[in-house]
Amino acid sequence: MTVNLTRRLLLRGAGGAALALPLLESLGCAPEKRLEERHVATVEQGLTFPKRVIFFYTPNGNLDLPANMSFAGTSMAPLQPYASKMVLISGLDMLANDIGPGEPHQQGMAVLTGRKLNTGTQVGGDGSLSGWAMSKSVDQAIADVIGVGTRFKTLNLGVQSTQYGGTEVRTVLSYTGNDQPVANETSPFALYSRVFGSLGADPFGLERERLRKHAAIDFAKERFRKLNARLSTEDRVKLEHHLDSMRDVESRIDAPGGTVGMYCSQPNPGAMFNLTDPATFPQVGRLMMDQAAMALACDLTRVVTLQWSASTNNRPYPFLSYDNGTGLKPILGDEHILGHQPDSDVHAWGQLAVIRRWYMEQLKYLLDKLDAVPEGPGTMLDNTVVLWFSEITRGNTHSHKAAPFFTVGGAGGAIRTNRYLSFQPGVPHNNLLVALMNAMGVQATTFGDPAFCTGPLGGLLV
Repeated sequence: MTVNLTRRLLLRGAGGAALALPLLESLGCAPEKRLEERHVATVEQGLTFPKRVIFFYTPNGNLDLPANMSFAGTSMAPLQPYASKMVLISGLDMLANDIGPGEPHQQGMAVLTGRKLNTGTQVGGDGSLSGWAMSKSVDQAIADVIGVGTRFKTLNLGVQSTQYGGTEVRTVLSYTGNDQPVANETSPFALYSRVFGSLGADPFGLERERLRKHAAIDFAKERFRKLNARLSTEDRVKLEHHLDSMRDVESRIDAPGGTVGMYCSQPNPGAMFNLTDPATFPQVGRLMMDQAAMALACDLTRVVTLQWSASTNNRPYPFLSYDNGTGLKPILGDEHILGHQPDSDVHAWGQLAVIRRWYMEQLKYLLDKLDAVPEGPGTMLDNTVVLWFSEITRGNTHSHKAAPFFTVGGAGGAIRTNRYLSFQPGVPHNNLLVALMNAMGVQATTFGDPAFCTGPLGGLLV
């Protein structure tokens, strides 16, 4: 008999405890009350600072890279102060994501896996059907190595990314394996509670909470053990993946928390507000970036994905304005529809340019946070690499060819910055994923579909 392992079943693993497949790490999130100041200890002991990686996604493509490292007059102008720490990468083809089920926006959301989507029943923007991605994503592959000792293996954050009413292929970037999506945390208040809420708490209370979480996991594992005999072979594989994730969470419950003091402190999310109103999109994003930067500074995690909205991104931008000749007006049109217009529609693309510049301003805000934390002779940004990317190249072509990417930060000296790299057609973006793994100290010569990978991308690494 085949038993359907639904999300509802997995969510009820321990009498209601949160044991959902992508969110298991919510069980172990309380850093200790008093800890050594790791930044100081690192300098005094002559140790290297940890490397970190952030995957920064914005929807619908539509970003034209400047032909050189001068960004004046372009949507990337806000990033000019960081040009010397950047690598612009043009011409890569997302070949592995250009085949198989789904429409282009769905397909492109598997970008970090370097593989196509599975068949499935999820409905795309044009009615196409797809399933989840076929393999682990590069953020999780990197975290398997550099996230072993941190409280959170990864933080996967979404800014109003559940735009279609729930979690589906257009709303996630990260996968722990085939058909194993990692849902984004979309509430900055829930994120605060999970990651920072226990800073300064009673240590005896923290110990009780730790024991409670262990007990919840033990209970869930026993239930799954009894269920196992009733499963089909396919469902047993799915259950084993889930148990592997649960074991990983269990090991992290006892992991040391982050550094309290110096550049690590408890952030303040402020008062609750409407998290789904398009007008609060910037406010949600700022809170997510504040907490992501602080989690990295506290060494609570070393891997972050930050997804702005969802692919297709059918949203207005009422907090932005554009002048089409009749005065400044809020951008209330659907961005996805704006991106479908021909290049000759100067007002549609004028509005898109305002939107793209705004996204680059948000990225600069995050970079400013990272660059404000001194580490040795440099800053936390110098020991981090931030990858910007999107799921398609351009809205009115839906192409995955000649897709723009860029990095910011040196990954601890592993990346040669202040460079513009241009590639001829046919170079797969999987090569970039391999190079990022190598920059983070992960030994690999291929990633994703081996038919679309020829090794680490040339020119990126020192």
